[in-house]
Amino acid sequence: MATLSNFYPFVLPEVPGCPEPTVDTATLSALIDFCEKSLVVQRDLDPVTVVKGIVDYDLEPPTNQLVSKILRVWYKGKELSPTAPDSISAPEVYNRLFEGANVGRSDPRVYLQKNDVSVSLYPIPKDTVANALTVRVALKPTRAAETIEDVLFQDYAETIAHGAKYRLLSMANKPWTNGPGASASFAAYNTGINTARQRASRGGTRADVRIRLTGV
Repeated sequence: MATLSNFYPFVLPEVPGCPEPTVDTATLSALIDFCEKSLVVQRDLDPVTVVKGIVDYDLEPPTNQLVSKILRVWYKGKELSPTAPDSISAPEVYNRLFEGANVGRSDPRVYLQKNDVSVSLYPIPKDTVANALTVRVALKPTRAAETIEDVLFQDYAETIAHGAKYRLLSMANKPWTNGPGASASFAAYNTGINTARQRASRGGTRADVRIRLTGV
């Protein structure tokens, strides 16, 4: 795992006099923003047992990481479609305890997010099935993270450093304040994000993302 100090050689020379803790804060902010926008850190969470009548399931990312976005969800062997909470009118999704609640009558077909730490299934599961739920997510560091995924440093150190430098060079009335430098770093950062996002969408392949494979 990489640390925030690994980014110092890419940042400190252009922000003379900037304290290392300030560089760390800017670098971590850039890392979080980069992960949210590029979705380059993708993982499959541990399988979850689905319980009859239970709608909500906690997302459990690795230590010092948060789920930035749910990418795909499967129930048993079937992929579920995403939907917005506002499109589900059934009150059982929000309260399954009232008398007459229609709970657990079929298999889930869609998933939704009511908050950042769980995924919800609809229709409400009718069976208890061990390890039935598979969730693929994009991750980002927490604000308390002291280490980060190696890929973020090995493949994207310069882009993330540009994001950190943009934040530092934009600070007002500091010895390292540099408006033109901030603008240049901001442009380079956004270019790097676009490249990373395209790479993430292809999963490291050269295939056209519009092609759908069948019969595999």
